[in-house]
Amino acid sequence: MTTEVCLTVDVEDWYDGMAVLGEPIARPKEALSGLSGLAALLASARDEPTVTLFVVGNYAGSVLAELTDLVERGHEIASHGPDHGRLPEDPVALLAWLRKGRSMVEDLVQRPVHGFRSPRFDVPRTLGLARYRELLAEAGFRYVSDTSRLGAASPVRELPVLTSHGIQVGGGSYQRLLPRAVVTNAVDSAPSPAVLYYHSYDFGATLPSTSSIRSMAMAKQLMGRGRVAGVFSQVLGRYGSKGCGNVDQ
Repeated sequence: MTTEVCLTVDVEDWYDGMAVLGEPIARPKEALSGLSGLAALLASARDEPTVTLFVVGNYAGSVLAELTDLVERGHEIASHGPDHGRLPEDPVALLAWLRKGRSMVEDLVQRPVHGFRSPRFDVPRTLGLARYRELLAEAGFRYVSDTSRLGAASPVRELPVLTSHGIQVGGGSYQRLLPRAVVTNAVDSAPSPAVLYYHSYDFGATLPSTSSIRSMAMAKQLMGRGRVAGVFSQVLGRYGSKGCGNVDQ
C-alpha cells in the first residue's frame, strides 16, 4: 500500500519566534512572510496537492491576503494556537486558549478549523496526555498533529509527525541537516499517513543573512534554512500531499 503523505506548514513569524527565545531582532519594513513563495511552489506542482496550514492566531491578520489565496486554492487551515507561547497548565485556561486560537483563525478566513498543533509539541505536564486530548475534543478539534500518541483511547485523531530511529525526520528543522535520501527512505517505510512539517518562513521570507549571526540561538534558527524549500519540493514532487483532514482513517 502506498503511504499517504501530509505536508504541513506552521504559519508563524520568525521574528516573533526569536523574541520568544529572548533574542529580539528588528523586523525589516515590508518583510516577506514566505507564504507567496509557498503558494507559487504549490501552484507549479502536478496533481493538485493539498497542504495543511497550522496558523498562529495573532499572526493570521498580518498575512490574511496570502492565507485567503491559499484557502481559495483548496488548502486546509488549522490552528497553531492564538500565540506561539507554551500551553497553559490550568485546564480552564487551556480550554479557553485552545478555543481562542481556533476562533481567531476561523473568523478571519471564514473556514471551519478542525486540526491543532501546539507551538512546541508540548503536553501540559500537570494534566497529562489523556486529559489534554479530552480538552482538544472539548475545544472542537477533530485531530491533533504533534509528537505524542495516546492511541485508541484518544477522542481526537492523532497524526504524529514522522520519526525514524528516534529522529524527527518529518521536521523541517531536521531536514536542514539530513541528507534528502534519509527523509524519502523514512517516508517510504512509514505507516500511512506520513506527516511532515515546515515553516512559512522557509519559502522566501525576509530573514537575516547568516553573516549577521550573533548567538547560538540565532545560528540554530538560520543555518541550513535555505535547503528546506528544496527538500519540501522534492518530497512534494515524489509523493504529492493531502491535507491532514482528508487522509484515510
